[in-house]
Amino acid sequence: MSEALTTEDLKPTLRVAAASGAKHSTDLVRSGMDGFLGYHLRLAYLSISRHFAKAMAPVDLTQKQLGVLWLIGANGGVSQIAIARELGMDRASMMAIVDRLQDRSLVLRERSRHDGRRQELYLTPQGRKLLAKARSIIVKHELWMTERFGEGETAALIEMLRRMHR
Repeated sequence: MSEALTTEDLKPTLRVAAASGAKHSTDLVRSGMDGFLGYHLRLAYLSISRHFAKAMAPVDLTQKQLGVLWLIGANGGVSQIAIARELGMDRASMMAIVDRLQDRSLVLRERSRHDGRRQELYLTPQGRKLLAKARSIIVKHELWMTERFGEGETAALIEMLRRMHR
């Protein structure tokens, strides 16, 4: 069981910060956070999310909406539940996203001929057109991320991250 940190425990850190001239919020002492993978993954995620949002502004798509469109485009007739499972989303969130995409005339819901309880999802012609435009944008977004790494490094990073989420 670990004990709570006291002011006395922080004195060496505070002395280092004072000696380094840390005066602004951007000069905060991280006190070991810099060595945590989660810290860097969070900062990377924030940077990537901001870049994605800016890149996708012309087509007005969020990360989740693009993922849903992409999967429907690749799996015409897929169910909301299957997409929710693939993207790690709950049913209610998935329904809200599909509702928004349908309101924009990008997605069409059809009752399954084989199972009347199931709804199949398809892209509309407008949805296919927007997805094609979004794919060209995402290629540039991916280049923005991967230009920092060599080809082998990018493949290794993808594999390492895959181990964390599969």
